[in-house]
Amino acid sequence: MKFVHVQSVLPQEDVVALKSKTGESSVKEAISKAVYYYLKFAKEE
Repeated sequence: MKFVHVQSVLPQEDVVALKSKTGESSVKEAISKAVYYYLKFAKEE
C-alpha cells in the first residue's frame, strides 16, 4: 500500500463537529475515519 501526505484547510467549527461525530480526539484521526467511512458507504455517482 502506498501512502500520500494530504494537507487541507477547514473551518474550525467543521473540525470540531467532525471530531465530535467520529468520537476521535485528534483532527488527524477524525479526518482519516471520515474519509474511510465516505469511501466505504458513499453511493457511486
